[in-house]
Formats: sequence, structure tokens, C-alpha cells
Amino acid sequence: MTGTDPHADVRSTLNLAVQAATAYGRPDLAERADRLMAQIGDPNVQVVVVGEFKQGKSSLINALVNAKICPVDDDIATAVPTVLRHGEEKRAYAVIHPVSDGGPVPDDAEERRPIPFDHVPAYATEMGQIDPSIVVKGVEIDLPRKLLAQGLVLVDTPGVGGLGSAHATAALGALSVADAALFVSDASQEYTRAEMDFLSQAQDLCPSVICLMTKTDFYPDWRRVRDINRGHLDRLGFDAPIVTVSSMLRAEAVRRNDRELNQESGFPELVRMLTNDIVAGANNRERARSREAVIDICDQLSSQFDAELSALNDPEKANELVEELEGAKARADRLRGQVAKWSTTLSDGVGDLTSDIDFDFRQRMRRITQEGDAAIENSDPLDTWAEFEPWLVNRVSHEVVSNYAYLTERSSSLSSEVAGHFEVDGQSLVVSLDVHNPTDVLEGVHVEPSVDLSESTVGKKGMTVLRGSYSGMFMFTILGGMAATVVPPLGLIATAAPAIGLVMGRGALKDEKARQLTKRRGEAKNSMRRYCDEVSFQVNKDSRDTLRRVQRQLRDYYSNRAEELHKSTTEALKAATQAAKVGQSERGSRIRDIEAEIGRIKQLRDTAVALQAKIEGPAPAHAGGSA
Repeated sequence: MTGTDPHADVRSTLNLAVQAATAYGRPDLAERADRLMAQIGDPNVQVVVVGEFKQGKSSLINALVNAKICPVDDDIATAVPTVLRHGEEKRAYAVIHPVSDGGPVPDDAEERRPIPFDHVPAYATEMGQIDPSIVVKGVEIDLPRKLLAQGLVLVDTPGVGGLGSAHATAALGALSVADAALFVSDASQEYTRAEMDFLSQAQDLCPSVICLMTKTDFYPDWRRVRDINRGHLDRLGFDAPIVTVSSMLRAEAVRRNDRELNQESGFPELVRMLTNDIVAGANNRERARSREAVIDICDQLSSQFDAELSALNDPEKANELVEELEGAKARADRLRGQVAKWSTTLSDGVGDLTSDIDFDFRQRMRRITQEGDAAIENSDPLDTWAEFEPWLVNRVSHEVVSNYAYLTERSSSLSSEVAGHFEVDGQSLVVSLDVHNPTDVLEGVHVEPSVDLSESTVGKKGMTVLRGSYSGMFMFTILGGMAATVVPPLGLIATAAPAIGLVMGRGALKDEKARQLTKRRGEAKNSMRRYCDEVSFQVNKDSRDTLRRVQRQLRDYYSNRAEELHKSTTEALKAATQAAKVGQSERGSRIRDIEAEIGRIKQLRDTAVALQAKIEGPAPAHAGGSA
């Protein structure tokens, strides 16, 4: 592959398929090839860079593209996602959303605003002072770099901040829709508990994860830390590679043009993995899908000529061939319409899927409330609510993401099941499902701060003790006086009234504390349930919308395939029927014409088949920092 377009040969082959389908009167097949060409024309292999704060994520990206793009500072941190993709010219944009005091602003009000490059830190970091009438949702940067030219898109995310942070929630959502992730942790220490928990979730959500250990130039004991981390990953059952890198050495190697120092920085290995494993793998999947589509288009175009040629070469078996084609046409007819088996499978499958997704999410939320109840009962919200609230938000977010991952998996299985009705390899028919970042639905849902976290003041505690003491003293003084009228020695009870009142005062204070604790626990549970109910309300609506969108995608895709097959079998039957009526004098010239057409189609098919060798071959490696 030459130039900056790794899909030039695929694009050319698809263009030939469009021309052939148009020339043979098959606009339906030409439209399918056109759609694939549009998708190939916009490669997008998204790699999300995640990790805790101040681990060197922004420095890593800057070193990868050999440009000071992502802001790096000891006192500030990335606050919004920063997206880097290939562009012919260097440009920067801020994705903003207006804020209104008069009510909610619709989602379509989001705007992609061009900004000067030197303003990127103001928009991307938590220290930036931006117009209060807008909310910055992200920063996008176009950069002319060879590393990005084949479709690689790098996303610098805010620091995870542990499982109890809003940034961890956003990172989980980004992972669920990414092609790969780079998990960044510096060489100062082994993985923390929060990092291991995040990695445990990441391996379930992202198809490919590479662990990066940064700042190896600053910590001489990095090899021991790497080996410890390898042990942690092995115990987790996670076979992700650990790549050690130094952004400082990389920058110095580029400045000196020192190949040996660059090798020592570890970046060549990272670039190789990104280009040969991540980008090439995604690109090859796109190429394979296009290859299979062109082969299928060629087979459908040649079917009518094959049928006619068979009838012309053996007129005695023409009637038998026509009967076979009538049977094939009848089978294709059964694939059309609402009563088709595939349509029934799709309808029933979506119904079952809707029920299963809803049950799965309810089960997940039930586990959360059970865990939350247990945590609240075993603690005082006064002391633990500051930790409990972010735990709840992130725990719910993780379950939402996992539920959507389950939805995507089941939808793909349903697509393969429907494809089975077409008597072809289902893998070549599976649709790229339209499932968005699931954490977006959580942006407008917040835990209500309705828990009374104020502790009783010294004055209130004193009044509680006084009330209890007064009641006790009054009661036993009266009792002592009454008893003395009957048995005079019992009048001594009254002298013990102050001590008894003090004991009862302490008891009243203890009971009041228990009452307030019970009240706080009840309020905490109610707040947790209100949040879970609101999330359930939003997620159920969004997941049903997603399933309806998926159903329409599958319905339209397989309806088009059914129409294509019906058209192909109809044309083949028509050609065979006409061939049976051709006279002996015309048969020879018609055979030569058909063989020529079949040869042209075969040439296009061979071109598509030849793409397989390039798909299986190694992807080219290149320098990541060159322009």
C-alpha cells in the first residue's frame, strides 16, 4: 500500500463492482458496493488512552505524534477527552454545549467550534477559564502524521481517579465503544487496587488492551515493578502485554535523530503494536468485509449468465435447469415479506432480547441495592457517605456499560441467526450495530444530596441528657416520697435520684444517637433507591430505543439481501428460459457473448480474491513521529 490511503486497492475494486452492477442493470448491488465504499472512505480505529491522574498519558500521546498537542503540566490535568486524528492540515476544534438557565438545552445544540492551537489547554484542562454560557464536552485535533494516516484515532481521557470518580465512569463508556485501549501507569509503584479493579472491568469491555508503564527514565527500579505488575495481571487471568516507555527519551531521540536512543525509549515497540496489531487488524476486517461483498456481487451477476450458458450448451437439459431455477426462485420468494422465516426469527429474537436485557439490568440493579443496603447497615452515613456516593455512581455506571455490552453481544448473535436463513456464511452478513456510548445516558442523572449528614451539636446533646436526667430525677424523687409515707426507710430512694437521673440521661443520649443513626441510614437507602430508579428509567428507555434501532438496521439489511437474491434468481430463470428458445444458428454467437461477459465478471472476482493475500500479509511498520 502506497501513499496515505491504505484502502486504495479496496476502493478501486469496489468502484469496479459499482460500474459492473450498474452496467448489468443491478442498481441494488451497486448501492451496496457504494455504501461499503463510503464506510471504507472513513477509517476510524479508536484507541482510548486511560489511567490515573498524572501518570503521563498526555506526554505519551505528544511523544507518539512528535508534537506538543495535549497539555502537560504538574499543576493541571486533562478535564475533557482530547481526540487526535489525521488531517492534511493542523486544526483544532472544541466540542461545546450551551448552558441555559431557562431550561434544558437539546442535545442537537452541540457545536464543533474551531479554536486556535494555543487555546487548546484552556479548553482541555481543568484550569481553563471558558465562557460560563457553554460546557466544553471535548477537544478534537487534526494532525498530519503518518501514524494517524491509516485511520488511527487517539483519545486522551481525563484521569480515572479510582473507581469512585466521574472520570472512571466516562472512561468505562469510552472503552465499551473503542477498538483498543492503552492503560497507562508510571513506574513509581505497582498497580494499585483501584487500577486492578479498573483493568478487571476493562478486559470485559474492550477487545484489546495494552498496558503501558511510563517514566522508566525516572525510576531505575522499573524492571522489578514491571515484573510485579505482570504477576498481578497473571493472577487476574489477563494476558495483556506490558510495554515500558519513556516519553522523555523519545523526545530526546527525535531531537537528536538518535535511532538507538529511540529504541531504548520503548516507543518503536508501541508503534509496531498500534500499526501491525490494532490498526492493521481493524483495517483488515474492513477489507475482508468488502472482499466478501464484491465476491458475492460477482456471483450474483454471473448467476444469470451461468444459467443461460448451461441452457445453451445443453439444450436437452434446459427444462431440467429451468425447474431447478424455479425452485431457487421460490426459495428466494420465501425470503421476502413479513411472513419470511428470517423476519419471524428477527421479530421473535428482538422480543426475547428486549425481555432478557430488561431482566439482566434489573438483576444488576438489584445486586447494587443489596450491596448498598449492606454497606449502609454496617456503617454510619455520616462517616461514609462521601465514599459511598461516588462508589454508587461508578458501580451503576459499570453495570450500565456491562448491560449494553450484553445487548451488543446478543444482537450480534441474533444477526448471525437471521443470516442462517440465507444459506450463506453468516459472518459475511453480520451488520455493524448502532450502539452508542452507554454512559451518555447517565449525564443528567445525579444522586440527590438528601441525606442529613449533620451531627448533633454539643448543645443538643446536652439538652437530651438534661431531659433524660430530669425525667429520672423527678420520677424517683416522687417515688421516694410516696414510699416514705408507707415505709419510712424507703424514703432514702429519693437521695439516689440524682445518680439514677444521670444514668437515665446517658441512656436517653444513647437512644437519641441510635434514632439519628437509623434515620440517616433510612435517608441514605432512600437516596440510593431514588438514584437507581432514575437510572433504570433512563436506561430502560435508551436500551429499548437502541433495540428498536438495531431491529430496523437488521430488518433493512436483510430485506435488501432478500430482494437481491430474488432479483438474481429471477434474472437467472428468465435468461435460462429464453436460452431454451434460442435457435441453432444464434446459439454459437450468443455463447461467445456470454463467455465474454462471464470472463469480465470473473476478472473482477479474481481481483477481489487477490485482496485476501494482502489481508493475511503483515502490515507495514513505520515511524510514529514522522510527519
